[in-house]
Amino acid sequence: MRSFSAAVAVLLATLVAPFAIAGTWLTARVDDREAYVDTVADLADDPNVQAVLADAAADAAVLALQQHIPVGLPVAVREWAQGAATMAVESPEFPSFWRTANADLHDQALAVLDDPDAPADGSITVDAGPLVAQVLLQLEDRGIPVGLLPDVALRVPVERESRVAEAGPAYRAVDGTTRLLPLVWAGLVLIALLAAPGWRGRARAAGFALLGVALGAVALLAAAGPLSSAVLDRVAVGRRELAGVLLDAVLDSLEPYARGFLVAAPAGLVLVALGLWSRRRRESPFPEPVYH
Repeated sequence: MRSFSAAVAVLLATLVAPFAIAGTWLTARVDDREAYVDTVADLADDPNVQAVLADAAADAAVLALQQHIPVGLPVAVREWAQGAATMAVESPEFPSFWRTANADLHDQALAVLDDPDAPADGSITVDAGPLVAQVLLQLEDRGIPVGLLPDVALRVPVERESRVAEAGPAYRAVDGTTRLLPLVWAGLVLIALLAAPGWRGRARAAGFALLGVALGAVALLAAAGPLSSAVLDRVAVGRRELAGVLLDAVLDSLEPYARGFLVAAPAGLVLVALGLWSRRRRESPFPEPVYH
């Protein structure tokens, strides 16, 4: 009876395992701001990201000049602005700007996702004002009187808040549940260990539980591709230059995270083999040889 109870607990733990892994990933890679920023940091070198932000910064700088200095601007000012913006996004300082911008972006998104009463009439944005300031400094070196301009703010839209808010109920439900699932898995394994008879039974229970974790990781790896495609399909075509690439980077982090749990397989096999080998040795029908 004890062996049966341990087996049932291990089976239930195996069923919970993929959801528990996904829950720890959600907490570690999505909820945590620093982890999210680390996940998308490499996108600072992405040509699409650089092009979107460079174009937006150049356009904002030229528009501000046209509004506040309507006469006397050189014909080449648009070309100069684009060149200055390209230099800004390719500069060594851009990765630091990108990290700061994404920390702010993360806070905006979670504010909408976490609060069902949050206003959702605007957009989640990247604050590109520092890039515009760099463009204007470059134009000032060319004799453009940028000192006549007020501070030029630029918020580059990533996704509408209303679209983010649509995912709020599902996010809150999943987030609340998945935080408990690792504890549920650990509780089931503890029950299995307590129910299993003897140290051999406990070794086998622990081994099969670890194999269940590896199996859960395999199931999650199989689901990662379709899940990523389904989420990205919900991003509007016009928003995919930034929103799509950010979501893609975050979802791509699920696969290496899940693969890390595959190390449970060899450990589980060792424990199962230890429990079965000791039992087979004890039950061997051949007597031990006696030497005189």
